[in-house]
Amino acid sequence: MTLLQALVLFLAGILAGGLNALAGGGGFITLPALIWSGAAPILANIGGTIAVWPGLIAALFAYRRNLQGHKHPLKVYLTIAVCGGALGAFLLLFTTNAFFMALLPWLLLFATTLFISGKRITARLTAARGEGKAFPAPIVRTLLFLIAVYGGYFGGGMGIMTLAVLTLIGMQDIHEMNALKSLLVVVINGIGVAIFVASGKVEWSRCLVMTVGCIIGGYGAGNLVQRVDPAKVRILIALLASGMTLYFFIRAYG
Repeated sequence: MTLLQALVLFLAGILAGGLNALAGGGGFITLPALIWSGAAPILANIGGTIAVWPGLIAALFAYRRNLQGHKHPLKVYLTIAVCGGALGAFLLLFTTNAFFMALLPWLLLFATTLFISGKRITARLTAARGEGKAFPAPIVRTLLFLIAVYGGYFGGGMGIMTLAVLTLIGMQDIHEMNALKSLLVVVINGIGVAIFVASGKVEWSRCLVMTVGCIIGGYGAGNLVQRVDPAKVRILIALLASGMTLYFFIRAYG
C-alpha cells in the first residue's frame, strides 16, 4: 500500500463513516475504494465490513434505551442473526474473486434499488400487513435468516431490508425499530468480523487506515446531523451508488 492509497482509504473512511451516520450507504464508498487500492475483491468486501463495524456499535449504543422492555423474542432473533451471518460469511470465504466480481454489479444494483426505494417498500409492506396485524412468525423468521445470510456475505441495504421485515411483526415505533435493527446488524456483521479475522483473510493495513477514517467521519457527522438535510444526503448517496453500480457493470461485462 502506497502513501497515496493510504490517504485515499483514510478519506474514503471519513466519507463512509459520515454517510452512515447521516443516512446510511457508506458501503458504496468503502468497497470501491479498497478495490482501487489494490485489495482483491473478496478481501475488499471483508475490509469494508470490518471498517464500518465500530460505527455500527456506536449507533447501537445510541439506541440502547429503546431496547429496554422489548416485547419481541430477542433471543430467537439473535440466534437467527448469528446463524445466518455465519453462513453468509463462510459462503464469502469460499467464493472466488472472479465469481464475486461477476456477481458484484448485481449486488450493488440490488443494494442501490433498496436504498432508493426502501421507504416505498416498507410502506407497501405495512399496508399489506394491515393495522395491528402481524405476519406469521415462520415467514418473518425465514426472511430475517435470509437477510442475515445476505448481510454476512455482502450487506448492502441490509438495514433497510431489516426495517421492512420489522414492520411485518407489527412494530410501529421508528426508534424501537431502529434499535432492534441496529442490534441485529451489529450481530450479523460482528459474527462475520469474527469469522473473517479467524480465517486470516484480513488485510489489516488497509482495514485499519479506513477504520480510523470511519470513526472520525461518524463522529463528525454526528455533530452535523442536526444541520444537514438527510434528504439531500440520500440523493447524493443514490447518485454515487448508481455511478458505482454502472462502473462495476462496465468493468465486469463491458
